[in-house]
Amino acid sequence: MATATAPSASSARLAARQHILPLDWEEEQTLANFETGGQPENALALQELRALLAAPGHAALYLWGDAGSGKSHLLWAACQTQRQQGRWALLLAPHLPPSAWPDIQDVLAQPAGGLLAADDVHALHAWQQDWLFGLYNAARSAGLGFVASGNAAPAMLPLRADLRTRLGWGLALRLHAPDDAIRAHVLQRLAHSRGYSLSPELLHYMLTHLSRDLSHLTTLMAALDRYALAMQRPATVPLLKSLLAEQPQLLQPAAPG
Repeated sequence: MATATAPSASSARLAARQHILPLDWEEEQTLANFETGGQPENALALQELRALLAAPGHAALYLWGDAGSGKSHLLWAACQTQRQQGRWALLLAPHLPPSAWPDIQDVLAQPAGGLLAADDVHALHAWQQDWLFGLYNAARSAGLGFVASGNAAPAMLPLRADLRTRLGWGLALRLHAPDDAIRAHVLQRLAHSRGYSLSPELLHYMLTHLSRDLSHLTTLMAALDRYALAMQRPATVPLLKSLLAEQPQLLQPAAPG
């Protein structure tokens, strides 16, 4: 009968590299850690969102901007804020199936002061547009707050006309993506929370050769963190290049500008 042998150190490291899944590393997205970056428009959006959450009845806010500008961060944080205060909140998005979308009567039954949010409305399917139109009207009747996000101003969205009109009823504010200084600050803060610092060389490489989207960069940092632990090496530019060579699906080129 063959005797089982313990895996070698190299095979153990290989197994670890094959299971680097950045699923639970990102810091919690809150209103407090949303970086406005000294940009007046972003600071105003955060201020208006806080005011909406404090309103006793219906108020509406639409946030728009490019990918990586923080729209999803704010919507998720807004819903979490309401839930932590014991209020009803629901965040909808295009990837959610019909089973995740509430009935109009369910929304009408919620106490005033809750929140209905819809992320990436520019990508909603036709059936979701129809559904959101009804849910918006229900939220308004029930005295719920409503917050939505998209990649363009309401009038420019590829949606049914009456839904575009509803999205434009409230305040519509544009968000701007963080600059390199803010992205560097966020990435360094994430590293510090894990007990180490990113070298200037590694920070420069990440900011100039990879995606400008902070959500992608933090996911990539999660993978690099696990990879460094598996390889028992510090996080460096060569180690990052090695990770990207083995897992090219993590790589996204930097967007222009």
